[in-house]
Amino acid sequence: MPRASRPLSLLVLFVLPATAQGQAGTGPKELQPWLISLTAVVIFLFIVFVLLLINRLWQIRMRRLEHAGCANPAAEKDSDEESDGEEQSKATAL
Repeated sequence: MPRASRPLSLLVLFVLPATAQGQAGTGPKELQPWLISLTAVVIFLFIVFVLLLINRLWQIRMRRLEHAGCANPAAEKDSDEESDGEEQSKATAL
């Protein structure tokens, strides 16, 4: 199993039994306020973890593209135009 899917599979393994236990009751049960807060914090931290993981993967991908010579052609065109403008201003100043 790939490394990235291990935390997700562990999360599913822990959530499924808890859901089954919650359905075994005779009616709807109200959660304790501290448990609701704890659940909110855990969900928030999980979302932050996923966003940081996506950011890291995006940075790695961009670094590989830059090293492969597939950088943004529009940025290269802008930098070429700026250097041409500087050369022209130097030529006319003399």
